[in-house]
Amino acid sequence: MPQIYLEKVKSFGNAEIFFWHITENCEELSCLIADNGILLAEAQKKFKGTGRQREWLSTRALLKQTPYKHEEIVYDDNGKPGFASKSKHISISHTAEIAAIAVSDSPIGIDLELDGRNAVTVAKSFLQPQELEALMTSSEPENEALHLWSAKEAAFKFASHKISVLKEIGITKNANNYTITYPDGATAVCSVNMLDGAILSIAENNY
Repeated sequence: MPQIYLEKVKSFGNAEIFFWHITENCEELSCLIADNGILLAEAQKKFKGTGRQREWLSTRALLKQTPYKHEEIVYDDNGKPGFASKSKHISISHTAEIAAIAVSDSPIGIDLELDGRNAVTVAKSFLQPQELEALMTSSEPENEALHLWSAKEAAFKFASHKISVLKEIGITKNANNYTITYPDGATAVCSVNMLDGAILSIAENNY
């Protein structure tokens, strides 16, 4: 389980980001968690599909391999994860192949997307008119659409209490990152990082 440090993943704050390459099945992940099957039973209750159960369990197995292994993940009324101790802020994302957890002293949101996913076909559902117009003039609209989608997903996790749908989030591309604007005028900054076979977006305070 490698830890990716800030020299490799661009973060504007002090986040620690941990990754898990998911190769185990649900029972193997449960053994790694070593809680006598409590979280496995919870996953089976929450999700019908074993794929979704596996992704959920992988984040718990990953947490057990970090310095925060004794922390418990809980969710607020908006579905945002946090530590029960409230000692740190966390954000979670996963695909069928990779799980990631970000831990920070300040609010943070992350999103993982497998490279190659086609977000152009649904661009109208998450981009504002001016953003859609800018996308259509891009030299690589498929890549840019996926980056915008992922950045907005991270921005949603960063401040889910401010919005109900991704289209409410404004996004502007700068030289090396994206500026996020919420309906109430608050802003955040988001970086999009290229990984092997995936992209990772990190939304944080606009320092």
